[in-house]
Amino acid sequence: MIHSRNFKVSRSSAGSGKTYTLCLNFISISLLGSYKYSSDYYRNILAITFTNKAATEMKERILEYLKLLSNGKNNNNIFDWVLSETKMKHNDIVYHSRKVYSSIIHNYTDLRISTIDKFNYNIIRTFSSELGLSRDFELELDNNNIIRPVISNLLDKVSSSEDVISKSLVNFSLQKIDDGKSYNIQTDLEEFSVKLFDEQAIPFIMSHQENLSCPLSITNDLLERKENIIDGIKRISIESSDYFERFGFTKKHFLRGSFFNHFTKNLDGPKTWNPSESLIENIKNDLWYSKSQTLQEKQLFEDHKPQFLNFFNQLMDLIIDYNTVHALTKNVYAISVLNYIISELNNFKKEKNIEQISVFNKKIHEVIVSQPSNFIYERLGSRFHHFLIDEFQDTSLLQWQNLLPLITDSLDFGTCFIVGDGKQSIYRWRGSQVEQFLQLPKIFSGDKLPETSHWQRKLDQHYLLDENKNQNYRSNKNIINFNNDFFTKLRDILPETLNPIYEDCIQNADFSKDGGYVHIELFDDNLHNYRDNIVDKIALEIKYLVSKSQYNYNDIAILCNSKKSVSFISHRLSSMGIPLLSNEGLLINSSIKVKSLIYFVRCLLDEKDLISKTFLIKDLYERFPNSK
Repeated sequence: MIHSRNFKVSRSSAGSGKTYTLCLNFISISLLGSYKYSSDYYRNILAITFTNKAATEMKERILEYLKLLSNGKNNNNIFDWVLSETKMKHNDIVYHSRKVYSSIIHNYTDLRISTIDKFNYNIIRTFSSELGLSRDFELELDNNNIIRPVISNLLDKVSSSEDVISKSLVNFSLQKIDDGKSYNIQTDLEEFSVKLFDEQAIPFIMSHQENLSCPLSITNDLLERKENIIDGIKRISIESSDYFERFGFTKKHFLRGSFFNHFTKNLDGPKTWNPSESLIENIKNDLWYSKSQTLQEKQLFEDHKPQFLNFFNQLMDLIIDYNTVHALTKNVYAISVLNYIISELNNFKKEKNIEQISVFNKKIHEVIVSQPSNFIYERLGSRFHHFLIDEFQDTSLLQWQNLLPLITDSLDFGTCFIVGDGKQSIYRWRGSQVEQFLQLPKIFSGDKLPETSHWQRKLDQHYLLDENKNQNYRSNKNIINFNNDFFTKLRDILPETLNPIYEDCIQNADFSKDGGYVHIELFDDNLHNYRDNIVDKIALEIKYLVSKSQYNYNDIAILCNSKKSVSFISHRLSSMGIPLLSNEGLLINSSIKVKSLIYFVRCLLDEKDLISKTFLIKDLYERFPNSK
């Protein structure tokens, strides 16, 4: 079971049995440990998953497989797999499966299968004194529950004095008013403060904090630059209009008149500055006038084309400059009070005795990477010889680096098995970087780690790429074939740096059932009712699948990218008589009938409530469109 190369990495696609393999690896190590040492050897194994649901599923599967093995059963070839991996005898597998199963049942908390956040939480508890935390601190999972009161406290400190914080926040409000927006800055500061908890932002904030206390000195420069750009675009509009008039150019001289209209009508404000995609494409392809123009008109145009190009290039350069300056000024006031936000944040957490999970990785990073593994294990009260890591593509940089001293220390006598799929990397917003998985065994961005060279030698020495057959046991053949074609074509159009993600994208379907259904349809927004069109198409697809393909409604799931879309689609499909269930739909206030009843009562209480009357009229019209 334990090879000379004990750092094994499996790059497996969806449906290839990653959880199955992880569970059987866990069981094989446990059985060998029971055979050589004791039945509670599984306590030396740490299995890390990404979600609590995945951790629960792995625990259930391990107990299920151990139960089957203890009865000598070979469901899903689990007995053959363990026989091949452990080289143990049949009777020994049965005997030790019973012993391990019994030990886990009686000592369930010793089954170390958890999320990486929970493991880090245990480390934080262990090193709380070194990190300046009380041992009874509370964990806050939702950053918004900390951000909102912190920003509210900060705004309460605004006074009529000329201190930096008051001046910055007042100027922020004035800038928003100048931009035609609400003077309320609380939402802007809250959105900005969310970035304080991003793993990628922490190093920058820590290293530049002393320089961010008051960037107001550059604010005036930015605002002056912004006004100069606006004046420059106005000047281009005037000069181009004068040029058109001087040489007799009108709308009809230009292809569909778009160039003429843009420079004479659309340069009054930032909202209309950007040329249309069609105009940009025409200029790129040197299409300025229609083919129906006379030779004399075409020649006249060719003579003046360099000046038209000059107007266009000047405009585009100024627009780019404006967008850059606008992006900087948008957050410059929030940046100017960054130190105050951080100070207020720390005071709030100290006062409430809370800490947020999103900053755990950074807090323990410096402690973990600078300590010998023996010391860490001694503080944790347990030692791990074997590590199993699931969904590695979603593991953040700091999470992996925090595990490195423990993993590399175990490789000479233990194992580490990592599985993941770069194509499923969807947690970049939480700090995951798919390059970290692709470049294994190389330590990605590990230049500043104190023991990088030693850890790298260990990983290189023990690295073994798992040569799996990349079978898909979950999906039907049509689904697998579609994915193979899709990822193959996608690989050809992506940048070379991302090609390795799809290097082994072709899955085999040797054990898959026939069938499967894929339908893709694109919608445009020409009529501004594309959402209605999409819902109508979803309804048609559902009815087709239920009536023609003999599926049940509970076989169908609808995925949306926002709660707002879930609510909209749920309401529309329900009105079409399609039964569905959603978290949003279970809320009482999501019911149209309940809303109608509430608005009806409001009308009874206040005859002048026009909003409630409008809603009732709209509801009645939708319910009885043909009534007079």
